[in-house]
Amino acid sequence: MSRTSALAVGIACLSAGFVLGNFANHGRTDAHPSQRASSDADAPSPKDPAQSSRDATPQPIGSQPVSRADASADSSGRPADLRALATCASRTEPKAAERCLQQLDAIGVQDPAVRRTFLQLISTQQDPTAKARIFENITPAPLPPEDLMPFLKELESVRGSSDPEVRADGLIRTAAWDRSDAIAGVLRQGLYDPNAEVVRAAATAVLVSNVRTQDIKEALLALASDATPDSQLHRSALEALGDFSLNREEYLIYRAARDRVDAKSRR
Repeated sequence: MSRTSALAVGIACLSAGFVLGNFANHGRTDAHPSQRASSDADAPSPKDPAQSSRDATPQPIGSQPVSRADASADSSGRPADLRALATCASRTEPKAAERCLQQLDAIGVQDPAVRRTFLQLISTQQDPTAKARIFENITPAPLPPEDLMPFLKELESVRGSSDPEVRADGLIRTAAWDRSDAIAGVLRQGLYDPNAEVVRAAATAVLVSNVRTQDIKEALLALASDATPDSQLHRSALEALGDFSLNREEYLIYRAARDRVDAKSRR
């Protein structure tokens, strides 16, 4: 499974929880955030020179997160905890930084102090890839527009990356964070990106989103008709179209695109 496919599956699960306003706990830890941050601060910080510049960024993914319930059970000393976690998350040792980001996420972005901490960490990064690494450790949550807007602004920077993989990541995450029709233009732009991986991510982002506009549907119909039969791009377009209402003419285009897969399999 490609990175974009894996990301799409994860984001789709997050989006279901987002819509319901119900987020599952990530796992459990017995350590209080301040204790974990102190432990991380004492750990050595070796760097592997063989790592790519992408892996060398201070915000990677993929460790066991902590329980949101446990993290929010005790609010005593919260400002000190957040400062310690923010300092730890800014470190150059990837695994330690990741653990601290996950502990912040366990408290949740619905906490104003956590939102401020995350936004401070993201805004200090100039590289879109580094910003994307932080977003990989944040679970979207229903927020008022004024609280959501700073995150969407940072995701705009991620989508502007010259790296197609980062742009693809930014598209799907934007769809998970912004549940409004306001992202229709962003999705449409992604569907016409010169890179096939970004276009496929845009089709997946349409499925994750609530956007079902006519121009998006037309772009997907054209994509399904033109893409190589049974390619990932072709399948993504057909899958996204399955969630649109189609008139008779549109259905005939959709059916012809789908039949191209069956024709190829019979050869």
